[in-house]
Amino acid sequence: MDQRTMDTILYQKRQKKRHKKEKKKSCSFSSLDDLLCDELLEQILCRVELKTIYRCKSVCKRWLSTISSPEFINRYVGFHQSVTPISSMFYLALDLRPQDSRHSSYRLDIRMEAKASSWSSSFISFHLYPKHPTHRPSHYYYFNLVGSWNGLVLCREETPQPRYHVCNPITGDWLVLPPPPLRWYSLGCALIDDDGSITTTGGGPSGFKVVLIDQESRGYFNVSFFSTSTGKWHGRRVRCAIKFSHIEKGGLVCCNRMLYWVGKGDGNRFIIIGYDTYKPSDQCSYIQLPVALSKTRNIQFPVAISKTRNTSQLYLGVNQGRIMVCRKSFNQKEYLRIWELQDCTTGSWCLKHELALNSRRLDLPVSDYRILAIHPIDGDIVYLEQREDNSILSLNMKDKSKQVVAPSSLLRLSRDHAFLFFLDLNNLKQTWW
Repeated sequence: MDQRTMDTILYQKRQKKRHKKEKKKSCSFSSLDDLLCDELLEQILCRVELKTIYRCKSVCKRWLSTISSPEFINRYVGFHQSVTPISSMFYLALDLRPQDSRHSSYRLDIRMEAKASSWSSSFISFHLYPKHPTHRPSHYYYFNLVGSWNGLVLCREETPQPRYHVCNPITGDWLVLPPPPLRWYSLGCALIDDDGSITTTGGGPSGFKVVLIDQESRGYFNVSFFSTSTGKWHGRRVRCAIKFSHIEKGGLVCCNRMLYWVGKGDGNRFIIIGYDTYKPSDQCSYIQLPVALSKTRNIQFPVAISKTRNTSQLYLGVNQGRIMVCRKSFNQKEYLRIWELQDCTTGSWCLKHELALNSRRLDLPVSDYRILAIHPIDGDIVYLEQREDNSILSLNMKDKSKQVVAPSSLLRLSRDHAFLFFLDLNNLKQTWW
């Protein structure tokens, strides 16, 4: 027997042995799955990470049926009730051009901050593919992140006529919105969703609203709504009794079904403008009443804030259903202060934190950092971005400690692409399956 024949025989034996192992492995999995009763299977799946639970649907038809059942969804959410809601910062990388001529690949990186979150990984990267990949041989357009709300992301494609997209980074679902009626670029964008879903149910999409704000003139602004219940844009011209000179770009927040942003009123004073996006009207009047009694209202800033002329010093946020304002000062001592709105009727504010950033313990020159966000759950934590290398850190105002959340080598950012990503597990019951 020559060497060639011997090699052929050995190869056939190895192939046969490998096939036996694969068959045995397949049979063992099938037998194990058969041994698991429905009750035991649900108990095991309830302990699976949120990000992994979607992948488990593709294991077999039985797992798909179990995970998709309303009983399992309620059980899963109930099991994770004690888990801290997922909150993190997410970032868009600089490499935004299509990697080939047919598909556009965009990477969305999520850095987890909650220690007891449903995701065990501290850093997650998604490669997103929009629903309408197009061939652009001569030039490329890129995406900007312009807002987020309850696990959804609002993106704007920077085309000559900008298009808006809503994305669920966990499920990978995309929804391309029709062209908005406003001008090319709005001054403010907001994503307001009811249940966290961008899937199609009952013949049409449901679950969220997209709001665009554009100032027309002093005392007037235009509001455009896209509602998934109608699938169309609707616009209004709104008048505000208190005249303001401009609307701050970005900085739109939603609190108790109201949309808030910062404007500059008479006397060069800053005000918070509130507008009811669920019961829209044609006027934005100055009414010092609770949210339940007024459709729109304006709230005065604390005197220490309202006289400042540098709008980059201010940040408007929400913490556990309360409006928060964060300001950094450039006086002889560099301070970071956080106020909380106590009463909408009287416009009373409470100073929650005051911290000297240039102390020896912190050594954070305030001019070198930009305020990114206030933690939605823990009001003691503020996120800051280092202007020089774009690294991001979390600052605990209470115990005066800092921690690097994302180093510059990880992000590779050069523009303002950092947003707060928040997902409440209680919303999983209705929509995330």
